[in-house]
Amino acid sequence: MLCLRWKWSQAAGAIVVDAFLQKLEFIVVMTQAARLQMRRVLIMGEDAELAARLGTVFERAGAVVETARGIPTGESDGTLAAEAAVRELGGLDVLVNIGPGALPGDSPDPDQRSYEVERALTQFMGRLVTTTEAALAAMKAGASIINVVAMSVQTLTAAHQALAAAVVDTTQDWAAILMERGIRVNAVVGGPWLDPAVAAALDAPPDGQVTAESAQLDALVYLASTNSSHISGSVVSVARPIEVTTTARTGEAPTDL
Repeated sequence: MLCLRWKWSQAAGAIVVDAFLQKLEFIVVMTQAARLQMRRVLIMGEDAELAARLGTVFERAGAVVETARGIPTGESDGTLAAEAAVRELGGLDVLVNIGPGALPGDSPDPDQRSYEVERALTQFMGRLVTTTEAALAAMKAGASIINVVAMSVQTLTAAHQALAAAVVDTTQDWAAILMERGIRVNAVVGGPWLDPAVAAALDAPPDGQVTAESAQLDALVYLASTNSSHISGSVVSVARPIEVTTTARTGEAPTDL
């Protein structure tokens, strides 16, 4: 009887249902756009392309965004740049620290390569600490800090893995320390997915739908919003493309996993 009644209602009220669905879709769109309504967001880091894309996504969600500039190349102290950006915003609700999109390591000399990688890691972690310390002065309870690493990397190297481990450990330490102030700290780390075109070439169908770029960055919108007020000290792995090497095609373990 319930099934028959539903079928009758569906046929008799098609116009009403259609109008209701249109109104519901409008409400959902407006709600999505207002998730970061007037939240002041500062994006800092070394991956300018990712910062620009993320800024666009945040603005579409209703945030007021400032991207810090003016940190000299090779400088590990981002205090002045962070303070200037916070003054421009008039306060701060969300701080996003973005790790480098590329790390050095092309030198044929292993000692030189090790030195360059260590210097790059030290520089970024220095910026991470100094910019966060400067921004914290303007952050109140309900604020959110998001540390992002390896989001734009197609081939994970040992250097990227070391940086990710350092960022994750730092994030969880900060989450415990800042919990009393009501400030949340979370990390977003790039996780692998297999490109469908590559999967077809390998005769291996993908496990699921590839995450669109907007959906990838939407994870950061969630962590920046008040909807995630109960989440802190977490590490979110967001899908990103991976490069499949020739060894993977021959059955050996791929070098980038």
